[in-house]
Amino acid sequence: MEKIKVFVLNTGGTLGSVGKPLRPAKSAAELLHGIRIPVEIELTLKDFKYRLDSSNIMHRERVLMARDIAAAYATHDAFIILHGTDSLAETCAAFCLFFKHSLQKSIIVIGAQMASDEPGSDVQLQLTNAFRVASSFARHDVVGVYNVCIGDVWDGSRVRKRAESNFMAFYTPGRYPVARVWPHIHFDEGLRYKDPVQAIQGLKIDSALEPNVAYFRVSADTPPWIVMDLVKSNRIKGAILECKGAGGIPEREWKDYQNDETYSWIDVIGAATKAGIHVGVISPFEDGRVILERYEPGMKAKEAGAISLESLTPDMADLKFRQAIAMFPDNREKIQEFISTNVAGELLTGTEDTEEFVDTH
Repeated sequence: MEKIKVFVLNTGGTLGSVGKPLRPAKSAAELLHGIRIPVEIELTLKDFKYRLDSSNIMHRERVLMARDIAAAYATHDAFIILHGTDSLAETCAAFCLFFKHSLQKSIIVIGAQMASDEPGSDVQLQLTNAFRVASSFARHDVVGVYNVCIGDVWDGSRVRKRAESNFMAFYTPGRYPVARVWPHIHFDEGLRYKDPVQAIQGLKIDSALEPNVAYFRVSADTPPWIVMDLVKSNRIKGAILECKGAGGIPEREWKDYQNDETYSWIDVIGAATKAGIHVGVISPFEDGRVILERYEPGMKAKEAGAISLESLTPDMADLKFRQAIAMFPDNREKIQEFISTNVAGELLTGTEDTEEFVDTH
């Protein structure tokens, strides 16, 4: 039997933690002790240079993880990343955008809700199922970034954490699992398969990200100067505003008594755009699609320079917006075009019937 070579990168998180309070400590070799590995798999184990609680992982560490994968890419068939659950979705999004369609093998990012030495831990099941999926995906030429959570396999471009105390911690808004771990691995819609042309061209990394981007949850009760002050001081290059519905930007004016000014969130977007700072708008809902033209406040925001973040999840929006600004720092139209392009399956598909009926009476 020809061996399937799997590269395992241990980055820390609960899955690799010990002690009270939990802290990243165990090596990949320790974590895999006693785990039943499929006989056809040959493992390469590596401990990431920075094993951190996942809340401390920055995008610059994700770039280093991507480089570790790239260094092992030619000699391995599949990759498993051991990760903390709290920022796992951001790491999946990063790999999707760093590698794009040049990734012609599978990367499986997994975490656990309990440490391996805690009673009732999910670590053994997570590891065992990840190895089974990695083997199956390699044999069937499945490519892309995925998360294995107990018995479900989720598309990494839309994966989100939904629970802190439930083993079924992950899901993909607007999507079903792309595979399931039953007595046999069950393949479903949404999997990507090897493209021979892309495969022969090799792996490429597009890791440029704008670091100075901030995320804000905005309602009519959120004072607009929390962003206006950053715009005036030129402290940011991008801002993501999580608003209502399909991009409902509050347009009510606020009195800024400190500076003796009156302005609204629409004015903030206009001031940011004039200063060369890009503002993206995202919906808070699972099936949210930002359509700025639908309501008057959204249309005003668009005219002021707002960029629709379409149906992206918050984790993917953060990465994709940063990458878009890094690629097109002075071109809002190009940023919008990149955001609206489905690079790795991150956008919800389908179209709406916008036919207008004319009243003839």
